[in-house]
Order: sequence, then structure tokens, then C-alpha cells
Amino acid sequence: MKRSMINVTLMAVLLGASGLAWSSGGGGGGGGQSVPTSAMASRIKARLDAQDWQGALSLLDEARQQQPRNADWWNYTGYAQRHLGHMPESFAAYEQALRLDPKHLGAHEYLGEAYLQDNQPEKAKAQLAQLQQLCGECEEYEDLEKALAEYTAKHPG
Repeated sequence: MKRSMINVTLMAVLLGASGLAWSSGGGGGGGGQSVPTSAMASRIKARLDAQDWQGALSLLDEARQQQPRNADWWNYTGYAQRHLGHMPESFAAYEQALRLDPKHLGAHEYLGEAYLQDNQPEKAKAQLAQLQQLCGECEEYEDLEKALAEYTAKHPG
């Protein structure tokens, strides 16, 4: 995932959630304490930027428990799982992100990249076509197109 994409998407989460909070209590000690969504997004961003995939997943587990319908959390879960080589978990997370938000450009891009990592270029091409339909030749389209070209160059035939 490009740092700029992490920054843009997490900034959108931060801005969209400013002023909102969720309870982090309920399951043991510390009940009633509130953690702003923007603080969680900042912590997740820091872990992703540091390529601390397990640390990011721990925070994402917490974020998804609090906001199970947040497609961004599922998308980032897929991204971290993919970087750990956990492809079934990665695919499941991207698919959940797309069930929640079928037009989630990042999830389409990263699902396509996951298909390339899993040697399924035809499925990656389908995600590229979906992106073209959704956004024309936006950044996500261009990034997946580049990844597909690189994959094809390494795997001719």
C-alpha cells in the first residue's frame, strides 16, 4: 500500500470521525473509558507505516469490534494480512470491505494486488475493470494497472 493512500484514507477516517468517540470498556478493566476514533486511526496508521503488521492487526481487531461496518478497517485488515502472507484471511477481509462498500476503491485495488500475489491475474484484471468502471483512471486504477504490468512482465505467457 502506498503511504499516500494510507495517509489519505486514514485522514478521511480522522476527519469523518472527529468529535465521535466509542466506549472501549465492557469486557473487563477500564470500563467506561472512551477512545476517540481519530486516536485509533492515528495508532493504526503508525503501525501500518512502520510495517508492524501484527500490531496493526491487534488495533484493527479492536477497531472492528467497535465499528464492524467500517469498510476501511476491513480493507486495512486485508492489507496487513496480505503482507503477512495470510491470503485466505486477506481475501475474506477485502471481501467484507466490499460487501460493506461495493465502491471502495482501495479495497478493489488491494484485492487485485492480493490476487496477483496469489498468482490469479485474471481475477486481478476483473478488479482493474471494476475500478475503471467506478473511477476511470484514478490513482487506484493506475496503481493496480502498474502492478498487473509488473506481474505480467515477470510471468510472461
